[in-house]
Amino acid sequence: MIDIHSHIWEPHHWQERTKQEIETCYPGAGHWNCPPEEHWEQVAQKVDRAAVFAMEMNAAGLVVPNEYIHAYVSQHPDKLVGVASVDPNDPACIEKLQHAVENLGMRALKLSGAYQNFNPADTRHDPLYRKAQQLEIPIFWHQSTTAFAVTPLRWSVPILLDEVAQRFGDLVQMICHIGHPWHDDAVMVVRKHRNVYADMSGHAHRRLHFYQALATAIEYDIGHKIIFGSDYPFCGVEDSVQGMHDAARMASRAGLPPIPQAFIDEMLERDSLKLLGME
Repeated sequence: MIDIHSHIWEPHHWQERTKQEIETCYPGAGHWNCPPEEHWEQVAQKVDRAAVFAMEMNAAGLVVPNEYIHAYVSQHPDKLVGVASVDPNDPACIEKLQHAVENLGMRALKLSGAYQNFNPADTRHDPLYRKAQQLEIPIFWHQSTTAFAVTPLRWSVPILLDEVAQRFGDLVQMICHIGHPWHDDAVMVVRKHRNVYADMSGHAHRRLHFYQALATAIEYDIGHKIIFGSDYPFCGVEDSVQGMHDAARMASRAGLPPIPQAFIDEMLERDSLKLLGME
């Protein structure tokens, strides 16, 4: 099993106002300290391989540097894969991405319209997307809800990635969290574009939304493009697996369209690193 979506950070990576905003929206949900040794125990030891994200989210107030991720991943190269992050508003973002890939060995790029305060569909950012495409790495998008009051929520809607995919058909893109709560839009973008995928990370505990997102993906025949991820530390590996089984049982009891066991098995067995070109 591969966990395509996990995090490490320490309290100093977070601004205090960012912590307060998250606590206001999700009381008791803050996980400010999940250092490498905790990730190794709680994630890496429970899966075959795991992707670990840097977070250059200056506008939102969360900065987990590429070098911090590299220091951890390089200790366990057979187990961990680093995902870089750069700020699209930084004039040096392309050079930083190239350095992260070519010198630090990072195998993907993490971006977020709302976390980084930019419109993903704006053509001003095309040079960054073009560089990712040239480097043959996927872009992971947090196109999902956010607690950060300082940035526009409209930059998070998954439909914006339709325009990016139209201009960059060979660029592999991942809509994280199936675009929660806009899962219908996320599924439509994934279905439309051959190189756009979605992961199911981060909201397995929101059972109704989780079921609706998975059922929609199955209904539109893109189940093979939904990737397993936990979003640790917000959701654990076991909780994420259990969430899929709970959704299937809930559907069965309620007489709703099913979440087939084959869908769950195939997701957990999928070689997502190979599929996304991250090997």
